[in-house]
Amino acid sequence: MAKKDNVLIVSLACSECGRRNYHTTRNRQNRRDKLVLRKYCKWCRRHTAHKEV
Repeated sequence: MAKKDNVLIVSLACSECGRRNYHTTRNRQNRRDKLVLRKYCKWCRRHTAHKEV
């Protein structure tokens, strides 16, 4: 189980409009790079890449 200090709460922002639509957790030890997920943006009305802010 991950320690509390290794788990970060991060915001995901749409790469096209820049709005912060989602929040998720990321383990600092397992993922060193920035998180990029394809999620639905309700302002763009399509699936876009959401990057960690």
